[in-house]
Amino acid sequence: MEKLMRIFKLTAMLAAAVVLVTLATERKAIAQAVRAALVRNQDEPGRNPYSEQGGCFGSGCVAKLSPVPAGQRLVLTNLNIGMETSNGCPVYVGGHGAEAWVYPTTQVGAFQFADLHVNVYYEAGEQPTLTDACTGTLISATASGYYISLP
Repeated sequence: MEKLMRIFKLTAMLAAAVVLVTLATERKAIAQAVRAALVRNQDEPGRNPYSEQGGCFGSGCVAKLSPVPAGQRLVLTNLNIGMETSNGCPVYVGGHGAEAWVYPTTQVGAFQFADLHVNVYYEAGEQPTLTDACTGTLISATASGYYISLP
C-alpha cells in the first residue's frame, strides 16, 4: 500500500510540473503568434497585384497607363501587346527613366502580337507608357505585375 501511495504522489507531482511548465511557456507562444501576425512581407507579389489595360489609336500613338501611387513601387512583369504595324517593329516601354525595348513575336496580317515577360520598375509618380517605334496606328496592351509598399 505504501508503494502505491508513493507512485500516486510521484505521478501527481509530475502532472503538476507539466502544468506549470505549460502555463509558463504558453504566454511566450501566444506573444510570438501575435508578433508574427503583425509582420508584413512587403515584397510578396501576390499581396499587391497590378493589372491594367491601355491603348491608343492614331499616328504616333502612345499608350499611357496610370501613374504609380505615392509610397509605392510598381514592378511590371508581363506585357500582352497587340499592334497594327510593320513586321519586326519594337515597342518602347517608357516612363521609368531608362530605355526598354520589347519585340512582338507573332505577325498575323498587318498585326503583331506578343505575350512578353519583362522586369521594369517604376517609382511613385512615374507613368508607364508603350510606344510603337515604327509609327503604327494602333496599340492595345495589358500590363501586369505588382506593387511594393515603400517605408
